[in-house]
This record gives sequence, structure tokens and C-alpha cells, in this order.
Amino acid sequence: MRIGVEAKWLHRGPPSGRRVVRNLVTALTAVTGPEDELHLFLDGRSRGERAPSAGAELVPPERRHYVWAGNNGVSNVCVVPWAADALRLDAVVYQNFVPPARAARHARVAFVHDAIFETRPDLFTWSERLYFAPLRRLTAGADRVCTVSASERARLVTLGYATPERVDVVPNAVDAAFVPRERLSPAAIARVWLALGLHERFVLYAGRVSARKNVASLVRGMARLRARDLRLVVAGASDGTGEDLADAAARAGVADRVSLVGAVDDETLRVLYATATVFCCPSLDEGFGLTPLEAMAAGAPVIVSNVPALAETCGGAATLVNPTDDAAIAAAIDAIALDERRAAAMRDAGLARAAAFTWERSARQLLDSVHAAAAAPRARGPVA
Repeated sequence: MRIGVEAKWLHRGPPSGRRVVRNLVTALTAVTGPEDELHLFLDGRSRGERAPSAGAELVPPERRHYVWAGNNGVSNVCVVPWAADALRLDAVVYQNFVPPARAARHARVAFVHDAIFETRPDLFTWSERLYFAPLRRLTAGADRVCTVSASERARLVTLGYATPERVDVVPNAVDAAFVPRERLSPAAIARVWLALGLHERFVLYAGRVSARKNVASLVRGMARLRARDLRLVVAGASDGTGEDLADAAARAGVADRVSLVGAVDDETLRVLYATATVFCCPSLDEGFGLTPLEAMAAGAPVIVSNVPALAETCGGAATLVNPTDDAAIAAAIDAIALDERRAAAMRDAGLARAAAFTWERSARQLLDSVHAAAAAPRARGPVA
């Protein structure tokens, strides 16, 4: 079978998205048998750039196809299907947006990471809601749908994105770069700590800073800590929504204990994960929760919101809190930071939980979904 994967995020995309696509492509090249031929659709602006994945390098250049990607939705509906049919592919995995049946002669698998914009529109800008508006209608016409958790699968089914039997769960996993502190060199740790001015215990938040991520509640929680030696490190770029964190820290009287370091590269992030006293993700909603799992893989005790997807992903290895309760967030941090035995137990539980997710298993699950889509009866566009 000739299988296409829309992998524009391999070169360009949000940091966590790049890690997901990079690892999934690598795993697909490892598990794809001789009966399957893998093709990649990549962002045309990355033509000539070296593939940031060993797996992508294993896909021959003639099977790496560079397409216009100025708008991912338009590209997936209008550009990729035309290219896939010209290549006579049997099936294509699309990130989020799939073309309608009349626009493609191949089986179409929609990989929808989440539909939070439907249930929490207040957390999205009008332009984001407009961008995602066609998602439900397009997904409902897909031959198969994949998503990252059973919680997100339930949301998609409830909202009418697909019937239950057409939705497969293909979870994320952890990049091999994220390892416990003892596997990092002291020099690597020192470089990051020196660059960021770290010399003490800290709480870490990593990821996009937005209204949905609710980092301001964590900032306010810092003012309630008994463990006054802790500082907060926020590693991630702001999208301009939500509270201004510098202002929130000043109002809470903790500006001297909050470091807003912005977006960081993976080398810096792996050190932050591995040396954090506590990792905290107070998000108001998630489809999976990749950064808490990455933090667990690096040995950090983890606190997350008590929303369904985070509880599912962390599987009892994290402390769950009400994300809107600053006092509860602070109490959860203190319970770990002031109790070495509890912190050690959570570290061990987190390492075990993170190890339960593998990219190889996820790649096999995705291939099963692709084969099911290709085998199922479906509407086809006119044959040229």
C-alpha cells in the first residue's frame, strides 16, 4: 500500500508539534513493512533543508513531496489531495483537516489532536475559532479518524465528528532526549543554569503561554507557598491571550521569584525537565498532555489539572488539582517540595508511567487505522 503522511510540522510548527511529527515519522519508517510504501508531504518552505529526523532521512527523496503550506487547512483540502492522487497513493493521514470525498480518490484519515475550541470557545480568539470552524464537517466525512486519548475520542464522538467505531486512539509518547538528571552531563546542566540564572530549587511550567494554559493561576499560587525557596520558571512563548504573567507576578508580590524565559530549544528543555523540583501544568483543558509526560520521563514529580485527558495520560502518577484554585496548586507543590519521600515516590511512578507510552506502538496503531480506512467502503471522487 502506498501511504502518505501530511508532516508539514516536521520542519515548521509549534515545538511540541515538531517533536510529535518527528518521532511519529521515525517510528513509522521502523514499523512499515515491505508491503507499505511511505510518502511524506512537507512544507514547501523547507525544501533544501536537512530533515530534522533520522526517520525522515530513511524516506527516499523521491518520496518526500514539498507542498504549499501557507494555510494548513487550505493546503490539506486543496493541495495535498491533488498531489496524493497524482502519485496514486492509496491512503493519506492528514493533520486535522481532510479533503471531502469528492476531492480525493484515496482513503482519508483525519488525525485530530483535539476539539477544545468547540467546548471551550472562550479560550480561543475569534481568528482561531474561524480557522477551526470547518473541522467538524470535514472530519465527519473522513474514512477514519485518529486522536490522542480516549478522553478526546469521547469528545469527538459527542460532538458528532465521527461514530465511535470510526475513531482510533493513537497516543503521543516521549522524545528520547528527555531523560532523568543522572543521565545528563554536569556541564550541560551548568550551561543551562548559568544562562537562565538558576541556582536553586524551582517549579517548572513548559509549553505555550495562553489563556487555556492558565499559567497565571500557578504564578498566583507561588505567593501561597510555604516552601519560600522555590522560584517559578516559565518556559514557553506567549500567544497574547490570557493574563500578562509579569503583571500577575507583580500583583502577587512574587516578581522576584518568577522567571519568564520564553521559548527554549530542546537541549535547554531537557535540562529544565530533569532538574525541576516540581513540574506543574494548570491547563484548563487538554487533548492529551504531552509536556507532563515528558517531565515524568525526565524524573520530575508532576502536578496537573484535574481535567479528563490529563488524568488519563498521567494515570495516577501525578497529583491532580483544581486549576482555578490557587491555594490548591500551592498546597500540591508544598506537599512535594517539603517531603523528599513523597517526591521520590512520585518520580518513580512518573518514570514508569512515561515508559508505558512508546512511539513504536503508536505508529503501529496509526498503520492499523490507515489499513482499516483503505479497506472500508467509501465515497470516491471521479477517476481521472
